[in-house]
Amino acid sequence: MKIGIFLETIANTIIPVGLELIGKTIEMMGDRSYTLHGIIAINKNQNNTLFDKSLKGVESYLDEVFIFEYEDEYLTTDHYREALCEYVENENPKILLLGATPLGRSFGPRVAAHFKTGITADCTEIKYDEKHGLIQIRPAYGEEILAEIVTPKTFPQMSTIRPGVMDPPNLKGNKKAEVTMCKRELLEKKLTILNRHEIKQDTKLDEAKIVVIAGNAIKEIEELDMIKKLAKVLGGEYAVTRPLVEGGLAPYSRQVGVSGTILSASVVLLLGVSGSNQTLSGIRKAKKIISVNNDPEAAIFKKVDIGIVDDWMNIAKIILEKKGEI
Repeated sequence: MKIGIFLETIANTIIPVGLELIGKTIEMMGDRSYTLHGIIAINKNQNNTLFDKSLKGVESYLDEVFIFEYEDEYLTTDHYREALCEYVENENPKILLLGATPLGRSFGPRVAAHFKTGITADCTEIKYDEKHGLIQIRPAYGEEILAEIVTPKTFPQMSTIRPGVMDPPNLKGNKKAEVTMCKRELLEKKLTILNRHEIKQDTKLDEAKIVVIAGNAIKEIEELDMIKKLAKVLGGEYAVTRPLVEGGLAPYSRQVGVSGTILSASVVLLLGVSGSNQTLSGIRKAKKIISVNNDPEAAIFKKVDIGIVDDWMNIAKIILEKKGEI
């Protein structure tokens, strides 16, 4: 059985979600017999840099890497779709995995439509069994339950998977991937890129060591300002749950959860967070989770390392006073 993993590159580097998908596939398949492929699409200027650096980090886990090299200076979703479709037609993989990045979300469904197969977007977990093949797990019904989705009759079985929710391989690989170069010109160009510019995010929550998360108990911008100040004096970043983004109190870049950022912080402090599956999925990789909630029966207390029953504002004021900020 062949399994293909699309390895997305940015600035001549394979982004982390590719290695996360490799690690999960190795864990998921266990002792079963399978062949693991990596698929990359690049322009001709990326070739040497990719070989020298990023490719070495993944090739010891793969049996073969297919690199589709295009003459165009900029690649569009047309290039990625065409490359992945050619790979599927030639290799006939049973499973095809992509990161749920803006790029993966854009062209992955187009590949699925080409082969008249299903695709499950934004998975937070995947499993495999002999009866159904790939079992694709993602939040549903307002992200309060986890649905298991199977597509046992059409192939390849496809999923896009949230970056950060899975771990890279925990053991050093012992393979030496065969590299197959495929030099191509785009057969049918539907998009033309006139110019490109980078939009820098105001924060990288996934890199923060300390994160203070404001939950649905925070209703006013003045309350959120206090949490911002608290995060700053603690040397960390502030984040929010989805209701605060939907209510216009914070930008999407600050949202934590399945539909936001997945944290791997050393310490996460939850203030007024109830404990939805959406939020919990975003903090499960944190090393220490502390929750403050005035409801002693709050569901969040079953999922944290330290629980404090109190009004979040009381705790925030105590810390700020000790730091001389009030």
